Amino acid sequence: MNRDDLLDDLTRYVAEELLDGDAEDLDSSTPLLELGVLNSLETARMMGFVQKKYGISIPSESLKVENLQTISAIADLVYDARPRQP
Repeated sequence: MNRDDLLDDLTRYVAEELLDGDAEDLDSSTPLLELGVLNSLETARMMGFVQKKYGISIPSESLKVENLQTISAIADLVYDARPRQP
């Protein structure tokens, strides 16, 4: 998994699952929390998607506002949480 693919997958997830396909102005810097796109329930659903698709579990202490502001921030959070290859 590279960061660009992860960003594409998360953007597609937000567009389809959270915005019902109405994502005309959505990009990696869209303020998801500020616009009310992401809330606690939707965050939990998105983390379920991440776990299912990538096998990555995000620790609850990492689910801070600064890590959930934008799709780019979420991609960084998930990318940094991936298992390191030896």
